[in-house]
This record gives sequence, structure tokens and C-alpha cells, in this order.
Amino acid sequence: MEKSLLSECKQSSSLFFFALFNLFLISLGRWVSSARIFLSRFLPLLQHHQRVRNQDQSVITNIEEQEEEDEDNYLSREDAQMVMRSLGLSADQESDELQERYSSKEMSSLFEEKEASLEEVKQAFDVFDENRDGFIDATELQRVLTVLGFREGSHLENCSVMIRSLDGNKDGRIDFNGFVNPCFDLYSKGFKMSISRAPLMNLVRLKGTPILEQLLLEERLLRASTDNWCIVNDGTNVPTIVMGMSGKPSQLLEVGPVIKDRIPVIKRFTGGGTVIVDKSTLFVSLICNKDDVPSVQPYPRSVMAWSGSLYGEVFEGVDGFQLRENDYVFGDRKFGGNAQSIIRNRWIHHTSFLWDYNVRNMAYLKLPSKVPQYRLERDHTEFVCRMKDYIERSDFVEKTVKAVGKQFAMKEVNIEDIDSYAKGEHVKSTRLLTMEELQEAMASTSQSA
Repeated sequence: MEKSLLSECKQSSSLFFFALFNLFLISLGRWVSSARIFLSRFLPLLQHHQRVRNQDQSVITNIEEQEEEDEDNYLSREDAQMVMRSLGLSADQESDELQERYSSKEMSSLFEEKEASLEEVKQAFDVFDENRDGFIDATELQRVLTVLGFREGSHLENCSVMIRSLDGNKDGRIDFNGFVNPCFDLYSKGFKMSISRAPLMNLVRLKGTPILEQLLLEERLLRASTDNWCIVNDGTNVPTIVMGMSGKPSQLLEVGPVIKDRIPVIKRFTGGGTVIVDKSTLFVSLICNKDDVPSVQPYPRSVMAWSGSLYGEVFEGVDGFQLRENDYVFGDRKFGGNAQSIIRNRWIHHTSFLWDYNVRNMAYLKLPSKVPQYRLERDHTEFVCRMKDYIERSDFVEKTVKAVGKQFAMKEVNIEDIDSYAKGEHVKSTRLLTMEELQEAMASTSQSA
């Protein structure tokens, strides 16, 4: 009985500070309110740690005295605003959403059943991830718990214990994957929060990364990772020709000028046509688990239809956008080419978007023998168009990320952290063609002529 009462007292103390956190979140609307999800993840651990450390302390036995203390345990508007300022959040002095004073019963009402999306949980995660490195360590947890008034949270070792309890790979940090399961329920003092399932999509933003490096990364993530990925590369460093895995230089390239001007030629691990890319090309690649996109069958036509719908949102309101055969076009002029690879239960959809292009570079490409019917034998300059005439570059990138985010919970990942996601050996088929291979292709072209 005595131990039970002590435990209840400790939970009441923790609950008060947790309610304090919830109250100041009310005035911040949907974005900040999701941060309480994160704290509730640690609350049971914190309460347990308090009970263990204090099990030998003297027990409060006067129930009436405790009830009297609870009546004095209220929260004022000023308290809520103070905590907000401590966390670097602005509090509107005139806001009607914060009451002048909250009683214990009113604080308890904050723990009625709520529902949150996985995206809200990600936003909550970001509140605690102070340095925005994609991880939460003991120091960051200590900072927030201290601001919220948790006495146990002021000790770094206590925070380390809580981190370790959720730290799957034992590196002393929690990433988003380690923090949240696809679907779980949180219970605390009658409080329940269920998270609606949404598959997680890791977002990697690149700028000017060499296309060979990008393609090697994509092949690695497709084959050696089990996560979903969205890779956005804003331009590559130098003009480079990229061919599908079955492409033949002698049939697709003006090999002589390519050799003379020392243009790099890459064979990628996916299918698709041949394209020359440079700093004016934007790349978006989507790597997905089949089960996370159940509406898409692991076949090229189904993946293309899904991507066409996704980019339809990006270009909503832009006249003439459509998916035509396997290309993205404005009217009848192509600005986006696609390549795919499908393995077991995963697939990749890679798109090169022509933000702009150099007409001279088009001269390195031959007219392929197999072309889309709508091309009508037009040469490259008559067949393609510039995306910059239809949408701002930065708008395209952000609208693409937003469109993907409607189907996935997005989490940004730094390129430096990729090793923790993709481990082990994998088949590597993306490669740079050698000068000898190009010379052989030129010799083959001469002989056939």
C-alpha cells in the first residue's frame, strides 16, 4: 500500500510537468502540439526510473494531506509562457487559447485519447533534435527535460539510461527509425495516443553531386538497404552521357565527338534511354518497398502510372503536363525521362528533368532506332523543351518533396549517415565506360558504315 502510494505521488509529479508541456503546446497549433508525443514516449521510462531511485525513501502516508497538496497543484498562463520561452518558442501574450489557470482535473483532461499522424511524430522528434543531425542523444534529451522541470532529467546519466532503452544499435543515439514503430499505442495515466500507419521515406538532398556518384548511391540503397528513399540531386558537376544497362554506344552515340571532347559515358544499373546531363539537369529518384506502396504492382507500367499521378500534383495548374508513353511532357515536348529497376520486393524510379539544356550537347546523341510514337522523327532540339519555362527550380524541388510527403512520412538523412542504413556487399553494375570501350565502339561504327 505504501509503495503504491509513493509510486502514485511520483507519477503525479511527472504528470504535472508533462501537462505543463502540453498546455503551452496548445497555443502553437498542429506543428508544436505533436512534440508531446515524443515526451510521452519517455514518460513511462522516467516514471520507472524515479520509482527505482526512490523506493527506499520515506513514504507519504497521509492521504488527506496529499489530496490537499494536489488541490494547490495548478498551472497558470504565466507558467506555460515561461516554459515556451525557455524552449525558444514564442508565446502570444494575448492568445485566447491559454487559460488564466488550470486545475489538476483540467490538466488531466489533456490526456484524453488523441490521434496523431506519423508526420506529427516526426515534427515532435525535430523539436528535441536540437542540432538537426537526425539523432537524439542524452544531452538533447537532458536539455528538454530540464526545461520542463523534470528533476531526474537534469542528470545526464538518467537520460543516457532512457536513451539506451530505445537505442537499437547501441551507439548512444536514437534516430527516427529507432524511436517510432509503424504503429503503436502509448499509455500513461489513462492517456492513449495511437499513431496511424504511414510508411517512412528517407529524403536525401544533393546539390551538384556527380551523376556517377549518385547512381552508385542509388544502386547501393536499392540493393543493400531495406528503407524507402527519395533522392533529389540539383544538377551534376560536368556534362555526362548516361545510358541504360543494355545501351550500345555505337548505336546511340556520335562516338567520335564524344571521344574528342572527352565526355564521360556511364552505363547505369537501370534500363531506360540515353541522355546527356549537366548542371541544368534535376534528378529525382524514388526507391520503394512494394509493400509500402500497395497500390503499385512491381511492373514498369504500374510504377509509371503511379509516378505520373505524383508529378501531376507537382505540376498542377501547369498547362500541357502529362505522362506520355514513358516520358513527362508539356504538350508534345519531352522534359523528363525515366528509368527503372525492379528487384524482388523493391523498385526504383529514376527521373532526369531538363531544367535547361545546351543545344551543342544534344549533338553527341544519335536518333535511336526505337522512339516514342509521339516523337514523329523529330530531332532532339525539336523533341525536348526546357522545364524552366514552366516552373521555378526551387518550387519544383519543394513541390516534389511535398507530393511524396503526402504518401510517406519524410525524414531527411545526411549523406554522411548513409553507411548506417546500407550495410554489406551488393552487386555493382553501374560503371564508367573506358576509353578502350569507346574506341572499340567507334571502330565498330566505321566497319558497319
